[in-house]
Amino acid sequence: MASRRHSTLPLALALLACALATAPAASAQTSVTTALAADASQRGVISLLFGGAGGSPVQFYERVGSSLKPLGTAQSAPNVVTVLKDATTWSCERLVRRFEAQATRPDGSRASGTFNVRTSSCAQRFRVEAPARVRTGGLIRVRVLDRWKIGGIATKLCVTPPRAAQRCKSLSFAKAVASATRSYRARAKGRWRVELRVRSHRVRDSVTVGGGKVTAEEALPTVLVTGDSTMQGIDGFLEEELGSDATVRSDVRIGTGITRGSYWLGHAESQVKRHRPAVTVISLGGALDAFAMILPNGGPTVECCDAPWIAEYSRRVRTMMRTYLRGGRGRVFWLTPPLPRDAMRAKVNNAVYAAIELGAQGLSGVSVARVDKFFSPSGYTEVIRYRGRDVRVRAADGIHLSVAGTSIAAQILAPAIRKALEQISSQR
Repeated sequence: MASRRHSTLPLALALLACALATAPAASAQTSVTTALAADASQRGVISLLFGGAGGSPVQFYERVGSSLKPLGTAQSAPNVVTVLKDATTWSCERLVRRFEAQATRPDGSRASGTFNVRTSSCAQRFRVEAPARVRTGGLIRVRVLDRWKIGGIATKLCVTPPRAAQRCKSLSFAKAVASATRSYRARAKGRWRVELRVRSHRVRDSVTVGGGKVTAEEALPTVLVTGDSTMQGIDGFLEEELGSDATVRSDVRIGTGITRGSYWLGHAESQVKRHRPAVTVISLGGALDAFAMILPNGGPTVECCDAPWIAEYSRRVRTMMRTYLRGGRGRVFWLTPPLPRDAMRAKVNNAVYAAIELGAQGLSGVSVARVDKFFSPSGYTEVIRYRGRDVRVRAADGIHLSVAGTSIAAQILAPAIRKALEQISSQR
């Protein structure tokens, strides 16, 4: 398996708890809270998190059209975030998912929330495995893998023998079934083509039967899309924007950050070893990444957000940038997190922006994408003018981008990424 998303629910709980710290207090009658969040970082499934229920049961729903589809009920202790783990699965039909939750608190007041999230399309959901060569008359065994591991989908598998018409048969996956194998008798010499059709997407491979030279098709360059919750949604849209120009590998770690120890320094190393990305796109840090940091070599602890803290943050950022550059052979696009609505959190973001810019200075191949300036050119704003219309680009929590915002971010990034891929290809 080329890539995995990892569930980081404990860290996501901490993230939501921090967001709740500044949520408005409940009224005696009805209170509307935005403390609902969706964690779609674990490939194939979505978990839901709700804060402010006060220990009461929380009902979770998905809005499909004008209807509410019940997903389940969960309950937690007072002052603990309520989690409905694996509430639902990703879908090839509905990429933008709209969730709602509600609870009646012990004092009789109501808490409710909404949250939208955009998951990946089916473009890179499946992998086709076939042998590079088989003898004439042998069996071509084609294995199809569902990388989401959820099944419940009908596909079509097509085989084209040399100088013959394509033959297609349906290939259906039952729920929770993640692989299927089909065999074909290789009676004709030459190159056989295999194609899996999933909606409008195609996954292809080929097999050489009998003698002759095996011509390996050139692999697409890998674009690693990674970071914390500020990358969620952008990753899926980039898969579609880049299309057949690259293989996009997403690695989103919700609730993580530069100041939460040395995790990302080591993780960047492992990502490069595993994926060998031509381009890395990362969005990390911001309003909730404001922990104190210990300076290296037994140095003192520095608090956010003065000059020593910025210097240490930039040192860690620069170390990661160099790792992703892989000795000058890669390219890095480091996104600045969107400006938050809260003024105190904005102070943290401004320190992070300064640290990212400082860390990138003098590093050839690194570009700082100022997402904050695009979406908040004159301070925090929820609606921007984009291609002739007003678009709400911020999520209700005042921290993240909305689904529309993540789509716009991907549209802006894609041309620069394609240009970087072209430059890398021309230098080979």
